[in-house]
Amino acid sequence: GALKHAMSVLGTDNMSAADVLLVTDGEIPDPPVPNELMQDLSLLKQRTGMQIHGLLVGKKESLPLEKLCTKTHDFLVGYEQALSVGVTREALRAPLRRSSTMLSAVPRGAPSACRSVSIHGQTQTFNRHFYTKRGGMSKLFARYSDDDGGSRIRSRKRKSGSNRGRLDNDEDDNVWDNQPPNDNLYADVNASVEQESGNFNLAVQEAVEKIKDEVEVAMGTKRWSTAVLVHERNAKGSCWCYRDELKAAVELVGEGLIEREEESRLVVLGMISQEHCLLLGMPGTGKSALGRRLSKLCGGPFFQRLLTRFTTPEEIFGPLSLKALENDEYKRCTEGFLPHASVAFLDEIFKANSAILNTLLTILNERQFDNGAGGRQDCPIRCVVGASNEMPDSDELDALYDRFLLRKEVFQVSDDGLIQMLSMPTPGLSPCDHVGTINSSEGPCDVVFTGGLDSVVNALALAANDVKMGEEACVLMRDLRTFLREDLDVIVSDRRLVKSARLLKISAASNGRARVDPIDCLLLQYIAWQLPEQKNAVLEWLWDHLTPAGSTPNAAVSQFRLLLDSIRQEAIMAVRKTAGDVTGLAGARDTDIVVIQSLRSEVSRIIKLLEQQAFALDRHMELLRQSLDHLWINPDEARAAQQQLLPKAKIISWETNKALADALSLERALSDSSDISNEIRLSVIETLWEDGVGTGVSFTDDEMDLSMREAKAKYDIDTFRAWKRARKRANK
Repeated sequence: GALKHAMSVLGTDNMSAADVLLVTDGEIPDPPVPNELMQDLSLLKQRTGMQIHGLLVGKKESLPLEKLCTKTHDFLVGYEQALSVGVTREALRAPLRRSSTMLSAVPRGAPSACRSVSIHGQTQTFNRHFYTKRGGMSKLFARYSDDDGGSRIRSRKRKSGSNRGRLDNDEDDNVWDNQPPNDNLYADVNASVEQESGNFNLAVQEAVEKIKDEVEVAMGTKRWSTAVLVHERNAKGSCWCYRDELKAAVELVGEGLIEREEESRLVVLGMISQEHCLLLGMPGTGKSALGRRLSKLCGGPFFQRLLTRFTTPEEIFGPLSLKALENDEYKRCTEGFLPHASVAFLDEIFKANSAILNTLLTILNERQFDNGAGGRQDCPIRCVVGASNEMPDSDELDALYDRFLLRKEVFQVSDDGLIQMLSMPTPGLSPCDHVGTINSSEGPCDVVFTGGLDSVVNALALAANDVKMGEEACVLMRDLRTFLREDLDVIVSDRRLVKSARLLKISAASNGRARVDPIDCLLLQYIAWQLPEQKNAVLEWLWDHLTPAGSTPNAAVSQFRLLLDSIRQEAIMAVRKTAGDVTGLAGARDTDIVVIQSLRSEVSRIIKLLEQQAFALDRHMELLRQSLDHLWINPDEARAAQQQLLPKAKIISWETNKALADALSLERALSDSSDISNEIRLSVIETLWEDGVGTGVSFTDDEMDLSMREAKAKYDIDTFRAWKRARKRANK
């Protein structure tokens, strides 16, 4: 029955790689099984490669067992003396026969350790001791030893009959009870076992500590360094050299304006990235002043108009050329109008009528103007600053609204800001404001860019082409679009997403970096919303998703941790089968070695991913610390980013490095290049870390005193499991 059950289990996929061990005293019939079962057994051997090993207890050989098994082993009977709890001193003095296989006695309660056994030249390792208790007394049990010339000790004399050699026979318990105790035997054996077990545990501990030291050194040499940022800033083609000029430009645009630093940064960013800005707010909040000062930075013509529903195309694009009409040509004189301006400020932009709307869209998007039969002419427009007191109220204005990439709601100054503004000698004035003519390009703002604005814009455009838009930034924008569509019912056009990506690259290049970082993505709060009241929702979403590796600390590394725990359990099973052998040189099966190698390769892939995540987190945290120096993020926003994102990033970084250290330790424990002996390898792997540890969750004493029901009601499933593990460790 047992053999049939084993064959049925071995026929499944989970157990197809297992073998069968038959333990018998040799008293079996010949033939051992019916012919039909023998045929089924042969087919199973051919199909799965299974082997059947027979272990003889009490006989030297058994022909029926040899017919059934691939190979047989025996305990080598014939010993003249037995060692047990009640052994006499005379029995101890009796000579023991020597054998190639030795059994030594270990008392109940001895610490567990790896044991090696040599059977017919093949070494196996066992990791557990087994104990029996007879008549209220501790019994000794036998274990293998690979020492030559050892003696095999049996726990009792062999009996004849059907109960011969059975451990479940209690008929002769009184024999052991009548024997005088031998305390010296216990003392000698216990001392020997304790010394051997202590040496084994010490070897395991030393191997684990050595692995951890090697991992610490390896992680220290591969850790991300701020030298990476320095190298990017000093690289060829870097725009870090324009940083001071861009910073001065922001200061000049916002000079004399209270609480307009954020708007000043946005209009300058729009100018150098060739994008348009929309300022929403009530009149008298400094919107037009920002546009005028921006024109002085550009050094070109400035065009300003207040649009109404009755504004004619001639007011925006210029009057018809009478001379051209004499030649039957429909052409406008654009000198001094929007098609000729470098910077334009269009107030009440959404009151534009359909007569000028299509032409205005072409200028904003393509920088070209359809001038009648004269064909299209290029427009030198760098940035159009639009202003409005209200949102567009018709669908035909949606296209115009979409052309403004950067959007900012402008509020009145706060109460504290009002006191500061009223106490100024000339509120709202700047040296750039004294030149009031539309076409004038003179003024002190022209000297901000020593090499000219065109050189800065062209350099940033070239650098942006080389800035890497990493997968994390792309995934962030994809997820943001999904959030806008599903939660806010906002549809973001593909054109807008492409322009947003280019703006982020300009931001990274102007700050001297070679890739778009999460800190740059904070600018999406000025791009992604459709209605002003949606801006806070977008910002909150960004706070939750800007940190690399995940939105919540507990979930950031949980997938890696689950994978590592699963791989380690599989590695323990595989190493137990090979007795610590990871190369096959000690006789392990090829199939088991292949499993170990595949597990080691999987660990190496996890290590690579964790290293990338650790580098990204270190870089992210350093940029957060330097965020006060970011050109396009105002200091208040930078401080908020530090308070919101730095603590979360530190927790995730700690978890990531802990998982990385465990992965590196497991890789070394499974490596053939390590100095770990096969005898202790299994125990080393089991000791590397505790299952589920490394989540970064801690509990107070009061939380540890909660009942199981209270904890289950208080925590989510992952935290509840961590709480159970923590309480279990505390109770040990």
